[in-house]
This record gives sequence, structure tokens and C-alpha cells, in this order.
Amino acid sequence: MKRAQALGVRTWIEIDRRALRSNLAEFSRRARPAGIMAVVKSNAYGHGLSLVARLLARQTFRGEKFGGWFGVDSIVEALRLRRDGIKNSILVFGYTLSARFSDAVRGGITLTISSFEGLAALRRARLRPAFHLKLDTGMHRQGFPEHEIPKLAALLAHWRLRPDGAYSHYAFPENARDSRMQRGCLERCIRELARAGIHPRIVHMSATGGVWERRDRYPMVRIGFGLFGYLRRPVAKNPLQPVLTWKTVVSEVKRVKKGERIGYDFTEQFRRDSVIAILPIGYWHGFDRGLSGVGEVLVRGKRAKVMGRVSMDMTAVDVTNIRGVAIGDEAVLIGRQGSEFVGADEIAEKIRTTAYEVLTRINPLIRRVIRER
Repeated sequence: MKRAQALGVRTWIEIDRRALRSNLAEFSRRARPAGIMAVVKSNAYGHGLSLVARLLARQTFRGEKFGGWFGVDSIVEALRLRRDGIKNSILVFGYTLSARFSDAVRGGITLTISSFEGLAALRRARLRPAFHLKLDTGMHRQGFPEHEIPKLAALLAHWRLRPDGAYSHYAFPENARDSRMQRGCLERCIRELARAGIHPRIVHMSATGGVWERRDRYPMVRIGFGLFGYLRRPVAKNPLQPVLTWKTVVSEVKRVKKGERIGYDFTEQFRRDSVIAILPIGYWHGFDRGLSGVGEVLVRGKRAKVMGRVSMDMTAVDVTNIRGVAIGDEAVLIGRQGSEFVGADEIAEKIRTTAYEVLTRINPLIRRVIRER
């Protein structure tokens, strides 16, 4: 209760500075000598865009500050980082409207060009931002596919546009054969560009999974989800530490009789006399409705099952077997309390999605604070 009262909020996110630093150090070691781009798109995967970027920008290794890039999805995120004092290089991965090119120039922000329409818009622009080319090596989202590279190279040379970088993305980094196929495609594209005199200074392919599997040795790697302590697939002896803990407080405690029902649609019936705790969070906050009747939270270091439907702003949990639960007790929705841990992976499995979605869907209005250990 003290933390909630001090912050003046009913629910909050704690960001573990030491865990973030430890994860960054682990990936720096694995990627060496490649430079690091810290991917903080989508509100830093739910952890807080500017808060995380500032923490990373202040990190020092071997006496030097983190000098790497930051990667974001949109010009809006990039400008927010500039507004909040981030001076590192920034790459925007997503599509940028040509009306925002001048903002990118003024902010010293590098954009991604992934189509001929985007390239033509860049040529017409009065102010031309720095840019990286996105190359489609098989994933078929953004990017110029291999058969279009000769045309791309010719236009770049003719229009005298010089990309500062070129990159692609592994679809399945855990699969060695697919990764070799994509890497080979990227290298052929880079050679084709070189034949036209186009030499991107920075080539990058690996994200978290690619670095973990050591798939290539390009000059830069992009680390996103791994920074926050998660991998796409479980591994033995994982040295990464989850960075985020999501907490709320118990707002009511009540006793219910055997046979009574609970929540919208009365989806659950109590099989015994029970004690329930009400938590002032719900699916609006990002606590998924799919956790109705199956999710668990931590109260007084023990697991408490979600009872009935998760509502928009409230959730009930069964604390019958947890002694002494009182209004104001902290409840952990994601993270550790005592010896128990509820991870985003566990939640994702219960609602049949990914940990990425679990974390990025946490409401950005919820306050994020630095946790000091």
C-alpha cells in the first residue's frame, strides 16, 4: 500500500534498471563486435518508451556510454524521444508520410524506404532525410524483393540518392536453413547494389533471435524483446531477466457463500464458502479478458485464481487459501512476489497468444516507474 499511496495510483509498472542493464550487457557480449540498436518501438514493448530509452542512453560499458541506435516504428515515437532528450541515432522502421520528411530532417532522424513510391517521394522532397533501405528477403512484409533490386539500384544512381544503410529481417531465426536462405538473399541484394555504385554504410539483419542463434556478423544488430528479458522460444539456462513488474492493490475483500455466482453472465459458481479480493484493473488496462476464470495473480506471495469474467475496470480473485488478505495489499499481475513468478509467457499460453502481445497491450496511460533493488 505504501508504494501505491506514494505514487497516488491504483496500478503501476515497475521497470528494473539492473535487469535492463544486465540484458543489454548479455546481448552486447553475444553480438560483439557489432553495434547495438535498441528497439524501443510500441512503447518499448509496453515498458515505457522514453523511460527505457533514457535508462539505456545512460548505461556505460567499459567506461563508455551506450552510443548505439534506437529503433522505433513511427516518426511520432522518434520525435517523442528527441523531445525527451535522446540524442542517439534513431531509425524509424515503419512507413512515414512524405509530409513528415521535414520533421525527420529537423530531428536528425533516419527513415526506412521500402517501396518505389517511397523512393519517388524522397526524390521530390525539398528536405531529404537520411534513410535505410528495407529489403524483402522472404518474409514478404515491407521491402524491395530481390527481383526489383536492379531497378532500385538504377534509380538510386540516377536520382543520386545514397542510402546510409540497408536491412532485412529473419522470419524464423531459430531455423538454420531458412536463415541461410534469407541471409544469402540479402547478400545478393547488397552485391547488386554495389555493382551500381551503391554502398550502404550499415547493413543489419539480426534481431533478438538472430543474435541469440548467432546467425550473421553484420556491423549492427537490433535488440528488442530480448532487452526486456524474453525470447521467442524457451531456452535452457536463460541468463536474461524480466524487466517489467505490473502491480495493483486489493480494493475490496468480501466473503461469498457456497453456490453463489460471480461476475457478468454468472460464468462461475463457488463450490465452497470463499473469500474474494477485488482488484481495480481490467481489460481496459491490458489485463486480457481471456484470463477470465483461468488467470492467476500473486497476493501475499501466493497464487490467486481469477474468478468470473475480467471486467473493463475490475477483476475478482479467489484468496480463500491466503490468510490475512486486506485492502491495500499489493497484487502482482506480471512479475515476482516472494518465491512465485507469473511471466508474460505464462499469460500468453493461457490466452493463446504471444508474450509480445501481452506486454505491448498494457495500457500506455499506466504509470511506469524505475524499480530500485
